[in-house]
Amino acid sequence: NETHIFPNPVNENYHGPIAISGLIQNANVKITDVSGGLVFETTANGGQAIWDGKNKEGKRASTGVYLVFSTNVDGKENMVSKILFIK
Repeated sequence: NETHIFPNPVNENYHGPIAISGLIQNANVKITDVSGGLVFETTANGGQAIWDGKNKEGKRASTGVYLVFSTNVDGKENMVSKILFIK
């Protein structure tokens, strides 16, 4: 399967939710910066996860590429996608 992220890229004038679809049911989803720092973590609901575009401190994510890692419950199936934030 292939994940779909909308919107992607995320432009500076967009402040709504970011939808990540095409995920495995109940997947564990982690979003990191390119250095590997955890920015957001959630569990997919119905094969989709929503991110508000904010980091753990509640601030809008900085310009750059973010990696979306998702795995199923037992960790055997995984996917990696990218999100680009533009300011």
